[in-house]
Amino acid sequence: MNKFFLMPVLLLSSLVAISQSTDSTIVNGEIIYETVDSVAQFTGGKPAWNKFVEKNLDAGVGVENGAKKGTYKVRIRFTVTKDGSLKDFEPVTKYKHGFEGEVIRMLKLSPKWIPAKKNGVNVNSKVEQEQVFVIMIG
Repeated sequence: MNKFFLMPVLLLSSLVAISQSTDSTIVNGEIIYETVDSVAQFTGGKPAWNKFVEKNLDAGVGVENGAKKGTYKVRIRFTVTKDGSLKDFEPVTKYKHGFEGEVIRMLKLSPKWIPAKKNGVNVNSKVEQEQVFVIMIG
C-alpha cells in the first residue's frame, strides 16, 4: 500500500505570468520579461510534462522528511531563457520538508522548454511552477 502519492498539476494550467508595475527587469545584464504574449511551456505539452514528472520527481520526499498528512502546493519561480534553458530557481513556498528542493532538483533535470514570446520574438521570462504533493498518512 502506498504511503503517499503525487498529484501533478498540469504545467499549462500552473504557469502564471508574474505581473508587476513594470514590463521587465534587468538581471545580470539580461532583460527578463514579466509580461509576455505567450508564456513559456514544457516542450511536448501536458502529456510530456506528466511523463517527465512521473519519471523524475521523488514523491516520497515529504514523508521521508516528516511532513504530516495533507496537501502541499509547492511553488517555484524561475527564469526560462530565450533559448529554453531554465535558471534562477527560487522557492515561493517554504514548507521545509524537502518539497521545494525536490521540485528544483527535478526542474534542473528538465530538457529545454519552449520559451516565451513577446512581439513574435523569443524572450527571457519569469514563470512559476506549482507541484502538488498529497500525503495520505501521518
